[in-house]
Amino acid sequence: MPAIPQKPDRTDLILLLLAAPTADPAQQFRCNGVTRLEKLLFLLEHEYRIDSELSDSFDFEPYHYGPYSKEVYDAVDLLRSLRLLSVEQHEVRSGLDLGELSESLDRTDLGAGGEYIEQQLILTDSGKAVAQVLSRRLSDSGKQALTAAKDRYGAMPLRQLLRYVYDKYEDYTVASRIKDSL
Repeated sequence: MPAIPQKPDRTDLILLLLAAPTADPAQQFRCNGVTRLEKLLFLLEHEYRIDSELSDSFDFEPYHYGPYSKEVYDAVDLLRSLRLLSVEQHEVRSGLDLGELSESLDRTDLGAGGEYIEQQLILTDSGKAVAQVLSRRLSDSGKQALTAAKDRYGAMPLRQLLRYVYDKYEDYTVASRIKDSL
C-alpha cells in the first residue's frame, strides 16, 4: 500500500479552504467564483504562508486578471470529477461587483443577455468528509490561516479583492486586461 503523504497537497487546499470555519454563513462550504477562489489561494500562499503546510503549492503567474494558476482550474475540475465539489452557475444581476468590469471580462463569463455568470463552488457531503480528514494534517496555525483568509477576503466584493491584490502584488498585473479598470 502506498504511503499517505503527511501534508495535504494543493488540490486538498481547495477542500480545506471551502470547509474552513468562517464567521460568514454565506461562505460556509462554498466560494463565489473561480476568480475569487484563485485570489484566495494566492493570498493564502503569499500572506499566510500556507504553502509551508502543503506537499506542493500552486504556481502563480501574471495573467489577464492578475495572479493566475492553471493548476487551480485543473484542481477544480478534478474535484468535480471526484464529486467532492459541485458547481452551480448563478447570474449576477448586481452591477456593484462586476458591472464596471463587464467590458473587460472574458465573453465566456457572460450569458446570452450579457449578464455575468458566476460559478459558485460548493463542497458536496463527500467533499466535507474528505476535508474533515485532511484537516487533521494541518497545524492549528494552518487551520487558523484558512479561517482568517476566508473571513478577511472571502466576502469582499470581487472588485475590491482584485484591487487589493493588484495594489499589493503589482508584479502579477503586468499582463492584466483590467488593470486600468480597477
